[in-house]
Amino acid sequence: MSRLRRALLCTTALTIAWVALPLASRAETVTVYSNFGAGNSYDCCNNGITESGANSFLGSNFLQAMAFTNATGQNINLTQIDIADGVILGNNSMTLSLYADNGGAPGAVLESWAVNNLPGYGTCCTISTVFDSVGVVLQIGGTYYLAPASDSVTWEAWNANITGSSGAGAISADGGVTWIAQSYSPIGAFDVMGTVPEPSAVLLMGTALIGILAVLHIGLRRAG
Repeated sequence: MSRLRRALLCTTALTIAWVALPLASRAETVTVYSNFGAGNSYDCCNNGITESGANSFLGSNFLQAMAFTNATGQNINLTQIDIADGVILGNNSMTLSLYADNGGAPGAVLESWAVNNLPGYGTCCTISTVFDSVGVVLQIGGTYYLAPASDSVTWEAWNANITGSSGAGAISADGGVTWIAQSYSPIGAFDVMGTVPEPSAVLLMGTALIGILAVLHIGLRRAG
């Protein structure tokens, strides 16, 4: 086989791979859950779900979780969560945790995020965004819980939504060791985003790989 033919074969194979790889890595963005209004709006000033530490102004430990379900009909790779949460007294930071379901209450912690620079409660419409870094997969039909927690000296509030969304949740007075299930109306304002691989892209990648192998196989046979 001539050097020119070898070069053409290699170039063809590399071109197929170069075109296919970016397409195969594309993913469709999916909204798993959202109760924000237009422009990420929420109830800034009238309704909020309390979170507080034992040494806060309230003198009690309140941790409250809101449930959501992956009703998209497919497994979703979590990418980000947006939440409306504000500080009333104390430090403008909190820890946001995503929990698996355990018989109608929060169970194992799937991922946690330290969130800083929270806005003051009563202002609108700043949201806090966190991004997945551990590869959480939200299973088809799975129920999950989201809960923001203040530190021991802080009193904060999770802003309620303005879209009429209500639902299940749970409250803990011991930092999430034990939970009591309850219903919320309205629930806190948040959204959950994710991605799902495009089947067509996966198929394209498979076809491209077959093409590469075929080109190289033919080239090697002719060179033999």
